[in-house]
Amino acid sequence: MKKLVVSLACCFALTGCATSLSYSAEEPVAEEKKSEAVDLRQEGRHLLKDGSYVSAGRGMVGDISVEMRVRDGFIDRVHVVEHSENVGVVEDAFDRLEGKVIRKQSADVDTISGATEASYGFLEAVRNCIRQAE
Repeated sequence: MKKLVVSLACCFALTGCATSLSYSAEEPVAEEKKSEAVDLRQEGRHLLKDGSYVSAGRGMVGDISVEMRVRDGFIDRVHVVEHSENVGVVEDAFDRLEGKVIRKQSADVDTISGATEASYGFLEAVRNCIRQAE
C-alpha cells in the first residue's frame, strides 16, 4: 500500500512539473497584412475604370476566358466565362482564385496547387483585364 501511495505521489508530482508550460489566449495574434489596394479602397480612392472587361490566358489544355467587373474603381467580380481545362480539378481552383483576386484587388496572388497551369492562365487573363481597366 505504501508503494502505491508513493508511486501515485510521484506520478502527480511529475505530471505537475511536465505541464508547467501554459498557452494563453491572451497572446497577441499577428494581424493579416492588408494590401495597398485594400487600404486605398478604404480611403475611397479609385484605381480602375468602371466596366466589364474580358480577356483570355493560356491554361494547360487551352485558353481560359475571364470576365472582370469593376465598380466604383474596384474589382468586385471575376469569373471564368469559358475554359477547356479538366472540370473536376480546376473549378475549385478558379473559385479560390476569384476570391483572392477580389480581396487583394490584384492578380499578384499565389497559384493553386494541383491546378498550377490553369492558375497561371487565369491570372494572365486577369492581368490583361486589369491592363484594359487602367
